[in-house]
Amino acid sequence: MKSDGNEIEKIIVEKAKEVGASLAGIATVDDLKAAPSYAAYDKAPFYEEYKGVEWREEHKSVLVWALVHPESEPVLDWWSMKVPGFTPGNGVLRMQSRKLRVLLGEELGIKALSLPYQIEYGGAFLKDSAALAGLGVIGKHNLLVTPEFGTRVRLRGIFIEKELKPTGPIDFDPCTGCDMPCHRVCPRGAFRSGAFERPFCKEENDQRDADTEILDGSIMGIEEASEVTKPCRYCEFACPVAQGASPAIGDSA
Repeated sequence: MKSDGNEIEKIIVEKAKEVGASLAGIATVDDLKAAPSYAAYDKAPFYEEYKGVEWREEHKSVLVWALVHPESEPVLDWWSMKVPGFTPGNGVLRMQSRKLRVLLGEELGIKALSLPYQIEYGGAFLKDSAALAGLGVIGKHNLLVTPEFGTRVRLRGIFIEKELKPTGPIDFDPCTGCDMPCHRVCPRGAFRSGAFERPFCKEENDQRDADTEILDGSIMGIEEASEVTKPCRYCEFACPVAQGASPAIGDSA
């Protein structure tokens, strides 16, 4: 089946939800290239191999989706070298990505490419993508805030070889009037200047990388025990938006 016109964006978003996305939307690659994160990253990249954003000319749009990550299911972003995709949540997102590429190709005749995680290898800043696609906005804690689930989501995206209309951004301003519990709760004072300072956030997660735990494989969805890192989520949990609204993963489709 092939479809075109104003309805194609709605169809693609619904396909994402069919495979388990909690939220989904579309941004244009041209808008994404102008997002502020790229200018900031050009000045201070994480990795020496970064030579600027390089995306294929045929990639015109990006489909970005969110997987809800409730506080009651912390294992989703626990990290282990032995887990496919390194975290159980990333394993779910990768599976959704594969299914979506097949669906788009077979049912809509649209070619798509999974986004590498790293910007250095052709990936995209997913928070910027999600904000442009209307999933939410980037808050004063530097996290994506969605009206439905607050900050408690994980993101994935695919490039699409078709010019599509963006589904965002949205008119949503959750930080105005908030007393910023996210700023106060940070164990490293990453908001001491009033804005997010990545080096202090990195200190906390670097320490957590060093403080690994050996966990039974069944906890991580694998057969053998493994070293596990638990990333910091203090500011994420402190955000008051949509507290208590996140369903279990099985109920998110």
